[in-house]
Amino acid sequence: MRRISITTLSLAGLLLSGCSMVPPGAGGTQSCQAPPEQESDPNVIMDTARPSLSEVLDPDSLQLEQDGTQLAAMHGNQILVWDEADGGSPSYSLAEATHPLGAGPMAATPDFSQFALRDADDAVKVVSAERASQTIELEHWHENEDIEQLEISPDGERLAVRGSSGLVAIYAMENHDLEMTLPACTDSAGEISFSPDSSQLFAASRNDATMVWDLQAQETVLELQSDDVYYTHGAWSHDGSRLAVSATSFGHGPEDHWNLTLVDTAEWEMIRTYPQLSPTATAFFPDDEELLVANGATSIQRWQIADIPVELSTGVVNEQANISPDGSTAYVADRETLIGFDFASTETRVTYDIPGFDCDEIARPQIFEECS
Repeated sequence: MRRISITTLSLAGLLLSGCSMVPPGAGGTQSCQAPPEQESDPNVIMDTARPSLSEVLDPDSLQLEQDGTQLAAMHGNQILVWDEADGGSPSYSLAEATHPLGAGPMAATPDFSQFALRDADDAVKVVSAERASQTIELEHWHENEDIEQLEISPDGERLAVRGSSGLVAIYAMENHDLEMTLPACTDSAGEISFSPDSSQLFAASRNDATMVWDLQAQETVLELQSDDVYYTHGAWSHDGSRLAVSATSFGHGPEDHWNLTLVDTAEWEMIRTYPQLSPTATAFFPDDEELLVANGATSIQRWQIADIPVELSTGVVNEQANISPDGSTAYVADRETLIGFDFASTETRVTYDIPGFDCDEIARPQIFEECS
């Protein structure tokens, strides 16, 4: 396993060390400190503006079917699915949208036959497109652990559940058995992402080492550590030969800065770090020679690797990078808008409708400005 220490602009060195994966039932979660208990009353409104029922989509949950024919996202506590080519209204939904603020993490199998979503702090619900559902009770879970992220492997066989202490539990999708627990501890859990062949898992961390786990060999193959930045996202190239890792220094010094590091996954060595490029999500184009950079603004960047990024105005604030399988369209979403942005014309190609909520059909309507 390689441990790479990276400064903002350079590679400081390589240090070889070992880190073992903890098997099921071996108490691996005990290596991650339990999160403190959070006490809150959901009916209490503080001195802030009341939430609006128009802000109903969770843009971080946006998923694209493997063949590019459908899109899905959380709408409150239900899942909406749109036909990509048609736009307009969702083609179907799963669950009832009774909690507009109830959106949590969501993951989908590549063919959209199953969806995983948070059911409780210690449970995940797996729902089929035919609306059959099963609940996974999370084993060896800390008392105050919350589910931060869900990810289903590209082969559809594994579900990764990341908790608020940073631990990652891997479950089999076929029978929902716990396969392994990864003690990837951090006080602020970052993004996790499977490699294209489903054999490895990237796990970002705010303060501790960011890791890549080899799930077959049951050991880490890479650790990234820096005193200047913390790592937030990891995007795999389609052929699995490169990993693009985003980092930011927000809150870690007098000057905020960020960078993107390309890592060679064959030798697990850094190719190059590009300063001032994307503290948010990225995605490789189909040819693996370009990256789509979501920069958290009303534009996206199309970056030919080693060239100067081209900024494209979309009019929609976005922090997610989703590309159609043919590389022609970027899907851009905020809480009120979801569009397909055409790279050739640099204009919106298709718009997807987001349904509203009825005050008579939702829980705690009194907290929303439209219902008061």
